[in-house]
Amino acid sequence: MIEKVAARIIRKWLRKGNMARAMRDILPHSGLSFDEREEVARIVHDVVRYKLYYDYVMEKRGMKKSAENYVKLSLKKPKMEAPYHIFHSLSPKLAEVTPREFIDIINREPYTILCVNLNKMDRERAIEELKKERIEAEEFIPESAVKAGSNARYSSLIKNGLAIVQDSSSQIVAKLASSLGNEVLDYCAGSGGKSLAMHALNPNLKIHAYDINERKLKALENRAKKWGMDVHIFYEKPSEKFPVVLVDAPCSGVGAAARNPEAKYQEDFEEFARMQLEILNEAKENVKSQGYLGYVVCSYTPWETEDVIEEFLNENPDFKAQEIKCKYEEYMKKSNNGAYIFAGDIFYISVLRRE
Repeated sequence: MIEKVAARIIRKWLRKGNMARAMRDILPHSGLSFDEREEVARIVHDVVRYKLYYDYVMEKRGMKKSAENYVKLSLKKPKMEAPYHIFHSLSPKLAEVTPREFIDIINREPYTILCVNLNKMDRERAIEELKKERIEAEEFIPESAVKAGSNARYSSLIKNGLAIVQDSSSQIVAKLASSLGNEVLDYCAGSGGKSLAMHALNPNLKIHAYDINERKLKALENRAKKWGMDVHIFYEKPSEKFPVVLVDAPCSGVGAAARNPEAKYQEDFEEFARMQLEILNEAKENVKSQGYLGYVVCSYTPWETEDVIEEFLNENPDFKAQEIKCKYEEYMKKSNNGAYIFAGDIFYISVLRRE
């Protein structure tokens, strides 16, 4: 039954794309247990993650490219020599710029990481509560993070506003941003994940939020109430200036390919870069003199990271890049004008100071 359901999802994905939607459309109505649904999800993720390689194997073996054969290859894990970008299933353009140390990160099974609402519960108690629900859990980084079994997504902690699901690298970004000043504008706030994490890590931080998507801001407002966080939400672009402005910009998401392996097949990264530079130039107007502009993307492509910051600095000589200081250096790789963080997903962060 597991293989049949996995094949149904893969068949729909091959036809229409969007792996996550294909799983949402089929898995909840499959009649499978939680553990069985998790196994289906692992198979589907693996097929999407290694599609180019499995295509190559089927071509060499004269196999039909059917959903059932993708499932069979996923379960057998065949080994065959193949060109680099095919073996790791990356678009040729992405393969050219993917450091070898990032390959295992984007092709691993994703972790489930919780961000604990430290204003309501300490991390030790959160772990105890998870274990009472027969959910494996252990401390991770930073101090708000708990690494847990995938069923933690449905735990009482999530339901009661005591934790959210949030990648550890994202939490480290929130820790860095929340340490830059006593007030921050979360400029591309979305539904508020980093705002909630910043509040968990620095409860005295005054938080403001803005996003062009009003629906997401409404979700942020509801989440903030459940979380117990005071946040000032701008439903129109703010004109005020702040000591810290965080821009978690829309991006290709290749740094989160472990969770969304479809991201590995993209080719057009320059379009993201144009949008990111435009957003940065908008957000800079909200930065006070001597204030900080933080730029974050869940990507490692040079077009969306170092190239964007270099162009911004060339156009804005009143901003200077700051050294990224982080005690989790084993999960960080410094680069020109910023650093890559890879405790979970791969994030790029650059902190710029206005002179």
